[in-house]
Parts: sequence; C-alpha cells; structure tokens
Amino acid sequence: MGEQRVWRARGWVCLLIIWWSVFASARIPAQVPIDAVADGATVSVNGLVICTLRTSTTDGLSPETRAQILVETLVALPYAGDVKVRKADNTFAIFAGGERVLTVTATEAKANRSSAQSLANLWAGRLKKSFSVPALSIATDTVRMPSPSNRTIPAKGYLWKTATVSSDNAEVVTPFLTESGVKLAANRPGTAIVTVSTPRLSQAIRVTVQPYAATLPQTLSVAVAGSPTMASTVGSVIDAAIQNQLQRVPNSQVRILSKAETIVPEAQSRSFPVRVRVWAEDAIQSEGVVNVIVRNIGVAFRRDKELWYCNEPENITSPGNLFAAALRADTPVRMLYHHINTATFAMYVRVQAVNESDQPARVLLIPGDSEPDKNPVRAGLKAADQYLRAWASGSGEIVTIPPRSSLPISFRRLGTNETMSGLCGLRLIDGPPSVLVRTDAWPPFNLERRWQDAIASTTPWRLVGANPINDLDLSNYQFSDLIFPDPQKSLAVEYRVGESWKFLRIGERPIAGADAKRVLSGNFGVTYAIKAMVSNPTQEPADLEVVFEASAGYSGALFYMNGAVMQTPLLQPKAEFRIERFRLGPGEERKVEFVTVPLSGSSYPAQITIRPFQELSSGVLGGG
Repeated sequence: MGEQRVWRARGWVCLLIIWWSVFASARIPAQVPIDAVADGATVSVNGLVICTLRTSTTDGLSPETRAQILVETLVALPYAGDVKVRKADNTFAIFAGGERVLTVTATEAKANRSSAQSLANLWAGRLKKSFSVPALSIATDTVRMPSPSNRTIPAKGYLWKTATVSSDNAEVVTPFLTESGVKLAANRPGTAIVTVSTPRLSQAIRVTVQPYAATLPQTLSVAVAGSPTMASTVGSVIDAAIQNQLQRVPNSQVRILSKAETIVPEAQSRSFPVRVRVWAEDAIQSEGVVNVIVRNIGVAFRRDKELWYCNEPENITSPGNLFAAALRADTPVRMLYHHINTATFAMYVRVQAVNESDQPARVLLIPGDSEPDKNPVRAGLKAADQYLRAWASGSGEIVTIPPRSSLPISFRRLGTNETMSGLCGLRLIDGPPSVLVRTDAWPPFNLERRWQDAIASTTPWRLVGANPINDLDLSNYQFSDLIFPDPQKSLAVEYRVGESWKFLRIGERPIAGADAKRVLSGNFGVTYAIKAMVSNPTQEPADLEVVFEASAGYSGALFYMNGAVMQTPLLQPKAEFRIERFRLGPGEERKVEFVTVPLSGSSYPAQITIRPFQELSSGVLGGG
C-alpha cells in the first residue's frame, strides 16, 4: 500500500510538470524582440515612453544607469506580456514576462510627485500598452489597382523607421516608402510581390495591376441625315457609337447612365455628353463622360428608285438563301422583308449588307423592323410604323461597312409560326460600285454574348457593328427578280359637298417589276401620296370625314398626315377607321393630303372614302 501511494504521488507530479510545460509554452508567443531604448533617464518601449527615472539608488546607481539596466532587462525578457504590480514592504515592483523589471520606491514616487503605488500602476500600464504595439503592420497584404495610378498603403509599427521596400517586378509596380506607408506606382498590367523588410522581420504585399475598362473621357463622332434628323434617331446613333466606337478592353460591358437627345438640323453638328459605366472581369471599372458629336451631313432627299420585295417564299420551311440584290451607288432602295417560320424548329433569319470590296462603304440606313410575332398583321404594322416616322423627314444614320466586312440590318430568331417583318431604306453614299444585300435563314447555333443582345433589337448593327466576312456571308445565293422600280404612287381626287362619295383604292393596280414580267399584287411597301381637294358650294356648313376601310380582310394601316404618323388598330374585314374629320363653311375649300403604304401581313386592296360625317355609322373607329 505504501509503494502504491508513492507511485500515485509521482504520477501526479509528472502530470503537473506536463501541464505546466504546456501552459508555459502557450503563454510564450512567437517572439519579436522588444525595441527598448534609453534617452538619458527616459525609457521608451516600442516607440512609447514608459517612464523617466529621477533618483539614484542607495548604492549609487544614477537615473541614467538605472534606465540602461531597465532597457537591458526588458530586451532579455522571455516574452512580452503578463505585466503586474506587486507590493514589497514600502516599495512596489513591476513584473513583466515573469521577471521583475523595475522597483518603485517612495523616494522615486516623491520625485515624480506621486505615490509609489500610483506611479507603479502608471508605468506598468504604459509598459503593457507598449507590448501591444505591432512591430510592423501593413494595412493590407493584397492590392488591386489600375494602370497607371498611384496608391499609398498605410503602415505603422515600431520597426517601420528601419524598413526598406522592394518589388520583384518593378516594370509592373515601383514601391516607395513615405512617412505614412508604402506608395505603389502601377506602371503596367501584371502582378508583383512588394516586400517591406526590417532587420527583424518582413511583410509581403501581393499587387495585381489591371487596366481601366475604358479611359474616360473620350470623344466619338457619328454621321446622320435628315431634314432634320429626329431626336429618336440621334439617341439611337449615340447608343451605337458608344457600343461600337468606345475604346475599351475586350469582353467589357458598357451601360449608359444618362444622356440627352435633340433633333440635329440639316448640315449642322451637335455635341452630346453621355455619362457611362464600363466594366470587365479583368479590369478596373470606369465611370465618366463620353462626348458624342452627331453630324448631320445634309444628304439631299431622293425618292426611292427601287422596292426590293423579300417575301418569296413568305413561309419558310427550311434553311437557305431567301433574297439577294446589289445596292448600287445613287440608287436609293426601299426594302420590304416579311417571312413566317412554318418549319417545326426555330430558325435564325438575317438581313445583312456585305462589302466584299477593298474599300469602305458608307450607307444611309432608315430602319424599320419588328420583333417576331405570331400575328403577321401586327408584325408588319410595327415595322412600317418605325420606318414611316423616319422616312417622313429622311431621318437616318450613316453607317460605315469596312472592307471585307458585313453589317446586320435585321437579325431575328423565329420560333415556329412566328413572323419577322421589316420595311427599311438603304442608300449607298460612297465607296465601291455596289454592296450585296442578302437575306438568309439558318438553323440555330451558339451565339456570342453581344449577338444575344442584337437578336432582340430592331437595330442590331448598333450593338455589334460591322464584322469581318465569314463563310456564312459568302455562302451560295441567287439574285432576286422581285425588284420593282419607282415604288410610289400619287392619287388625286376632288369632292364637292352634295355629290356622290369619292372612293380611292389602295393596292388595287399592281406596279410592274424591273423585268416587266412580275407584278406586285397589293403593292405592299409602295407609298401612296394622296391629295384631295374638298369644297362646300352650299350655303350651309358641312361636316366631312376621310375613312379607311379594311375592304379585303384583316388589316392594319398607317397614315402620315399633318406632320404626324397615325396608326389604326387591327381591323377586322370591312371595319372602318376615321382618318380625319373636319367642317367646311359655306363656299369653303380645303386641301387634304396624306401618305399611306400597304403593310406586310395585311389584306389589300383597301379603300379610302371621302364622305359626309356619319354620326351613327357602324364599325367606324378613330376620330377627328
């Protein structure tokens, strides 16, 4: 039993020794030597003043000698911590790191105008605070910055005054030391490790230098035409300039934050400040102003010499070329395209201008395009509405197609039974003798991100610009014979109050093709300029109306009258829409003028009637 008690006691002693070893090691952190210095009788630790000794010891040690001994004691401490004050007779001792470092006597306290306990507590508190001061502290060890730029990383620590700095790639980053930190000068994109070194320790900063997504401000320039160019056209070409001309890093995205748009008179220029934000995955976001100069080059208005009828086949059942024609210099063209996908799978349909020459081509483009719609009448109405508003003032944009490049005029994804429709103006201003315009249907394929946005736009060239010619652009095609010269008609009529109603038929007499073999039934895409002289020879005032009738079937219609475009709702067969209502006084005459165009998808011929106002006429919509 005695031996068992002895061995049990020895076991507890071993466990106690092990526990103390673990505890002791845990309380000794990775040591950075204490920076203690004496300036005369004043002792500083890690840059903080701890105490000033004012008395000598009984054995003759001066305050200055005592200060030096304190410094040596502090430097030799096993670890910086565990600061305590303990009373010993009439003195108070300061312990740190388990060692007695300084004794405060009543004489020393009196010299410092304090009590021994208060003075010991004061100096111990300062010493404890000094131990928490970092030897070297850099605000961050990872930095991302643009090129070129400068940035200062804050730094501190009692070893900072002894620091030096270097870069492993000075071509990317050049570092400098300042009183407040490390100044980094970014020279070019790349990565570098900047090292801050002291005689006792070092710290690294990983620097990644990236370009700005765009350097702002920039100035861009675009050309337009029109008398004047409409504000909506101006806004659109500003968008296009920023998407296609802005100098920025590859694969970046740009967002327009604010802009203003106004008309631009013929042969004049306007500068529009546009605030943008540009960003990319491997670049620094940019935000600033792009100045876009819009020049109305004053291209004289010219009547369209040809109508290109891209509608055979109207129903697309398989991929292939649908239309091709040569856009020749000084031959303004109005192009109509209207197709329905009747295949069992989706298809892409693209209308594009292809410049196969070695010189740039400048083309005046007046857009009119509709998003795909399962209602062919609605698709045709939307496309023509966009076109007619711009056509009225010749408002269009001048696009440049570089050599060996193509430009998308329309690009749509058609689901089964969806219709794409367009009516646009094209004119080759200068460049090669001709530019190929073609329409093709393709099975779906993977699209780049920028084309995904373009496929949802009525003006895809504004998003993707011109692109180098590829194999699809040069695939087999056949020139179309659906070319119709002089696609405009004029109709004149006189109506006197009291006489029989006057009827005008729209789309009844087809125009002939360039080959004199084809005719255009319904005259879709042909503009009709209508002039009516109405008079009231009676002695009483008379109320009159001008009415459109969907006489051939389900239709929509557009009218340009009194400087504005008027759109009918979708009309059932035989339904009517009142274009204008007016009153003529006795003996009064009035000239009524307007323009209309048979629309793709609608049923023509249609009828316009001039007659007395029908107060209770059934099915009449509109007003005036």
